[in-house]
Amino acid sequence: MLLDEKTLVTLQRLGLTYYGARIYETLVLLGPSDATRLSAEADVPRTKVYDILRRLETEGWITSERTRPITYTARYPREVLEERKAEFNAAVDETANDLSMLYDNQMDKENPRVWLLRGSGNVTVKLLDMISRSKKSIMLMGSLYFADEIGPLKTQLEYAKKRGVTIRLITQKSIQLKDGEIDILGQLSPAVSEVKVYGPPYSKSAIVDDRELLMLFPRLDNNVPDEDSIVAIWIPNTAVASNWASIFNAVWNA
Repeated sequence: MLLDEKTLVTLQRLGLTYYGARIYETLVLLGPSDATRLSAEADVPRTKVYDILRRLETEGWITSERTRPITYTARYPREVLEERKAEFNAAVDETANDLSMLYDNQMDKENPRVWLLRGSGNVTVKLLDMISRSKKSIMLMGSLYFADEIGPLKTQLEYAKKRGVTIRLITQKSIQLKDGEIDILGQLSPAVSEVKVYGPPYSKSAIVDDRELLMLFPRLDNNVPDEDSIVAIWIPNTAVASNWASIFNAVWNA
């Protein structure tokens, strides 16, 4: 029987072995079948088919009826795949939490390293990464936003806001770049908790959870930022980030 390879790959990603995926897909196509027929139609060695069927039943992919010979039936695909997807997503979330905790613990060691980033693309990647890991607070100050950055940034801020992260933004209403003007307030204000219109137009800083700081500096060409010459520093250091957060708060309160 000719089976769909894409389906087999997906089933394996959800935990089935190659032969297990072939047996399950074959059962879906054939309907209730015995081991002999399944071995032939799925092209699975007869010596392996019973062990595979027992595993599939134990893991909830199929059911069996104690007839002679035993008849096997695939569980409804949408139901069983939704169960596996939920288990997979839960495992991903748990792994993300564990790794994030290790990352946070590393940052708590007050490693004094400073990383230099060049170019607006590299800076945007780092900013989005910081925001995606935020847990408590995000402080954004300045108006140096780019056309390719504003959309993905808004999306990440919306996700953070849904997680309960407090987001404050100090910025000017817009910024003029070589390719045109960007409406900063119109784009970002729906995705943040609070906004104040103030701040220098040609710089930007981001403080996440009082743990890490990103600061951007451009080269100006006729009073327009040159995106290709953007330089930023990323400092994953609680002391530095907390001190800069106090400056942010002073500007905010003023």
